[in-house]
Amino acid sequence: MTDLTLSSAQRILLQRVAAAGSDGFEIAPRARTSAAILVGHGLLEGADDLYRATPAGRQALGLAEEAEPLTAAEPEVPAADQQEPPTSRPPREGTKAAQVVEMLRQQDGVTVSRISEATGWLPHSVRGFLAGALKKTHGMAAVSEAAEGGRVYRLAPGGAQ
Repeated sequence: MTDLTLSSAQRILLQRVAAAGSDGFEIAPRARTSAAILVGHGLLEGADDLYRATPAGRQALGLAEEAEPLTAAEPEVPAADQQEPPTSRPPREGTKAAQVVEMLRQQDGVTVSRISEATGWLPHSVRGFLAGALKKTHGMAAVSEAAEGGRVYRLAPGGAQ
């Protein structure tokens, strides 16, 4: 089987069907499109909304043997509650994110307005990047302090990777 990239909905559906075991799993109407795609790739088999995972589907999930169905002791966590762990990859060279990180590394720090001018981002986008993407995507943190002319931001100690 070739490398296949599954959407999060397809992966969750395949996991639920595989967890149901050989008894099969009844597919909800809203998941029929994903089920049809998985059948087309040979990862699921079945009809009339009752599907089972094929050996190829189990292999795609990294399962070797029949998985036991989930029991009451193992509650299923809805996909919305699952969060990906933050990654720690530096921004690609030549991007606006890399430009912002370089500005944050300056000894005297940088203001939101200077970042906004340099990147063309609106101030709320700069603050969003500092609070969100910088931490979640790049594994870095910014600290700020009040100064004359506005808040000054710089990378937190140990935040430069």
